[in-house]
Amino acid sequence: MPRIFLTGASGYIGGVLLTHILGLPSVEVYALVRTPEQTEKVTSLGAHPVQFDLNIDQEQIAKAVVGNAVTIVVHTADAMNFEPAQMFIQALAKVKQQTGQQVHLIHTSGAKLFSTHAGIPSENVINDTQDVDVYTVEKTFKSPHELRDRARCTNLSVIDLSESLDVRSYILVPPMVYGPGEGFGNKISIQFVAIVRIGAALQYLPQIPADDETWALCHLQDLISLYMVLLKSITANSNPPSGKQGYYFAENGIFSWKVLYGDIASRLASLGYLKGPHTEGQITLAKVTEEDIQRAGEVLGVPPAFVPVSVAGKCAIRGDNGRKLGWQPKFGVEHLMSVVAEEVNFIIKEDKLRPVDKFPLPLGTGSYIAPYQRAFGRRSHFCHFFLLDFLASLHLPL
Repeated sequence: MPRIFLTGASGYIGGVLLTHILGLPSVEVYALVRTPEQTEKVTSLGAHPVQFDLNIDQEQIAKAVVGNAVTIVVHTADAMNFEPAQMFIQALAKVKQQTGQQVHLIHTSGAKLFSTHAGIPSENVINDTQDVDVYTVEKTFKSPHELRDRARCTNLSVIDLSESLDVRSYILVPPMVYGPGEGFGNKISIQFVAIVRIGAALQYLPQIPADDETWALCHLQDLISLYMVLLKSITANSNPPSGKQGYYFAENGIFSWKVLYGDIASRLASLGYLKGPHTEGQITLAKVTEEDIQRAGEVLGVPPAFVPVSVAGKCAIRGDNGRKLGWQPKFGVEHLMSVVAEEVNFIIKEDKLRPVDKFPLPLGTGSYIAPYQRAFGRRSHFCHFFLLDFLASLHLPL
């Protein structure tokens, strides 16, 4: 019976993934938690809770994996730091040594590492199939952002260490993920949420990306289905591509940032969150200024230089490795644009955002952060991408 250990069970991705993994036949599931409340939730779902802080109690990783003879780790809780992944790989290697069973690590990364933010030319389309050496691409293109580059190095180190210890590794790469979360914890995503927060806080939405900037997308349910296709292939001993050939891009189309910004602005305007003239829900995007970037940085809690990294750029990836395993994503660009209003409504509800009458505040007050970053206190994926990115921690939800 395969034993699976999942990190990020209370997060946007991990919370939904947990319920799907529990639906696999003949598996035993362990989920990392950090609070008694999370322990109760995980137990009620039918998984075994293992409580510790991934960043503080890393020695507990070996106890959890080796002590329970875990053969598959699905790591969705830290894309940047190599140390937790290193401990998982070493623990899995020990399980293999003791049991003789093949062991696996699915490491969740991010599409920014394959974008213009990583120095990759905007015209390049990167395919994850075996005829394209994505590993060499990562080795070649170093991000100008030091801490973003750390995540790139983590991917490479995961592959290299796993190969040396005979652990099969898989790098799963989500792009812009949208759709409401259905887990017991964080229910909202990253970039889409950031754009809504910027518009709501400033009462206008500057167009941060260039007109021609585009990005890959994936609905949350399609992302989960990719994890599950890969897990089913692993548990069926079908030998899916791993290691240097084991990149899995969760991509189902390319959208225009400008179009998305415009639709989000229109919805925010219709709900009373934006000031300025607009007709029948349509509003013209403000031309971005340096002051806009600084204000947006205050909203997101990041230095101004990180704002375009957060909500702009160009990423052209194609995910065929998963499709070759039978992955059939259902929701593309047309669907994304058809549910913008629904997504904005959900984010406003989850974030408890309200139409404001005191913004924009004086630049530099930091007062945007209090009402517009409530979700950041949840140890969410979004929190760690932005609040702690420059403090040395890039977490997917724990």
